[in-house]
Amino acid sequence: MSEVVVLKLGGSIITKKREGKLEVDKGNLTRLSKEISETLKEKKIKLVVVHGAGPFGHVLAKKYALSGGLKSNSQIEGMALTHQSMEFLNSQVVHALQKAGVVAISFQPSVAGVLKNRELVSFQLDTLNRMLDLGLVPVAYGDVLLDLDTGINILSGDHLVPYLAREIPADRVVIATDVDGIYESDPKDGCKEKSNLITKNNKGDFKLSGSKACDVTGGMQRKVEELLSLSDAGIKSQIISGLIPEETKKALLGKSDSGTFIK
Repeated sequence: MSEVVVLKLGGSIITKKREGKLEVDKGNLTRLSKEISETLKEKKIKLVVVHGAGPFGHVLAKKYALSGGLKSNSQIEGMALTHQSMEFLNSQVVHALQKAGVVAISFQPSVAGVLKNRELVSFQLDTLNRMLDLGLVPVAYGDVLLDLDTGINILSGDHLVPYLAREIPADRVVIATDVDGIYESDPKDGCKEKSNLITKNNKGDFKLSGSKACDVTGGMQRKVEELLSLSDAGIKSQIISGLIPEETKKALLGKSDSGTFIK
């Protein structure tokens, strides 16, 4: 049986998120795609990639207040524009992966899933699993979905990752972001106290905060809470820096002890 891994590529490392520009960070994306390709050549794993939105999703979602549910007709246009922006980013990610030799294929969450009060209640898992069985690498992303309670709402990549990991099910989750783990407070503010391990017992020691860049989905706070929910199912998660060359590859291969483990 091949190991199943869900990899999250944070919007902070594949886009110019902190600058608020609708721009792909081509250097990082090309390098990460190469590392993923090399991993799949060295180890037989079933891989699902989920990428963040960065400004491609968050800026428009904030402009049209999509995270608050459907309250005006202008939000219908906002949903369409936000989704189209995310499709563009997704196409760039898939193209970079394919160019590196990965048999990547786009997987559109707004068609595959339905929310109920911002929580996923259904998703096309059969289709996803058949793709994995064929050796494809599905590439999903944060999106705007229909919501049974609020009309429309945001599906963040940080919510999609643990959902998929639990339901597929996956063996491990790797989160590649712009920091090398979880700190007691934002390391960009000078905090140097990092934890190698977070559990439900020591979560309170950390002053987790939302992203300082435009982010409508809760930033690091929600990320950790969602990953902690996987620990009951015995699924280990690891948060690493995707900005450090070769670190994503080592984590995917299970050969990295850096970053922060959540279990």
